[in-house]
Amino acid sequence: MPTYNNATGRHRPPVDTDLEARLALLKDLGVDARRPIAELDALAARFADSASAHSGGQPLIGIVNIITHDQYFAGLSTPRTAGGHSSGQTTAASTERTMSRNEGWCVFTVDRRKAFPLDNVLDYPRSAGNPAIYKLRVRTYLGAPMIHPATGIILGTACVIGRQVTAWDSEAVDLSKHYAEEAVELLTSDAVRRALL
Repeated sequence: MPTYNNATGRHRPPVDTDLEARLALLKDLGVDARRPIAELDALAARFADSASAHSGGQPLIGIVNIITHDQYFAGLSTPRTAGGHSSGQTTAASTERTMSRNEGWCVFTVDRRKAFPLDNVLDYPRSAGNPAIYKLRVRTYLGAPMIHPATGIILGTACVIGRQVTAWDSEAVDLSKHYAEEAVELLTSDAVRRALL
């Protein structure tokens, strides 16, 4: 089935065959409510800071993205600037935490079921018309799927985005996998469940 939609000038997102199973699992885990999770904000900040070392020190946005009918950033951290330079991470406002499934690259990461380093998002054919390029001025993306170990269901992604083309190396890809695994551990932890009650 062709993915490009001539009417919108965009590629359609991949068909999400795990959506219903994901929704049920998120409900079972008690993380189906759409609200920020402080532990995931902190993880997103650490991921962004760690990945920055692999991207020439550029400020990055860290995201822990739970994908349902849209994308919800349960963990989100943006660069804090001082004098035009990054000075660590700050938690993002709740209004910045949702995105359509037609935007960004996380839906493609989920579809691939493996880490997705995009040195230059413009080199990826399915980026044509992607609103994230223009809204957020994204030029680079690195993400990995958050795979629930007991079921194999992908809950979403842990990713970073930046505004400069980046040659992601194998260490950076391994880093994305590490943070995706850690995000799943947090999402399935008793501490996060208690915090969401």
